[in-house]
Amino acid sequence: MRKIIMLSVLSIGLFSCASYTEDQENAATDICECINKAVVGDFDIDYYECDVEVKENYDGEVFSDEGYVLALEDKCPDIASKITE
Repeated sequence: MRKIIMLSVLSIGLFSCASYTEDQENAATDICECINKAVVGDFDIDYYECDVEVKENYDGEVFSDEGYVLALEDKCPDIASKITE
């Protein structure tokens, strides 16, 4: 019984340490590059257009959890700070 409890606690601890998948990292990189190349100059418009473009190329699950936001914070913190405001 004690081993089961210890394994459960360890499992919860490992899963609570959030990370991101390779697809989430790639999507974050793509949106960062897209926004940096954007020509409109208005962040909201550029983000919307890039978001639509990137979401067409990836499965919806890539954007469904906090891993995508963590990947954005790692890849382009300046853009992530504007999105999460």
